[in-house]
Amino acid sequence: MSTEESAGQPDAGQQAGELPQDAQPADDGEHALPDPTLQMHVFHLASQVSMALGEMENPLTREKQVDLTAARFLIDTIGMLETKTAGNRTDEEEEYVSGVLANLRMAFVRKSGGQ
Repeated sequence: MSTEESAGQPDAGQQAGELPQDAQPADDGEHALPDPTLQMHVFHLASQVSMALGEMENPLTREKQVDLTAARFLIDTIGMLETKTAGNRTDEEEEYVSGVLANLRMAFVRKSGGQ
């Protein structure tokens, strides 16, 4: 897996594009709705960043498109959440948010040429 593919990945425990454990399909094939968590919210924002960086297909257009302005906005939004929730996160949430944010920032720099 390339480093760009791992942009939304906090650490080794989760594959790119893989939902957190509590969001996996139920055994009967139905999709269980996960509890609304900080990690789930960050995961959704990180998925949007991956689309904006052209790493994932836009599900509506079925094309990969690069929109660095949108990517920067979404990364800054995750950074704002990190700041606003400081002191209120569990260790697991802390590791997840900081890992995702670091990977997304590195992916943005690679894609933008350091802009």
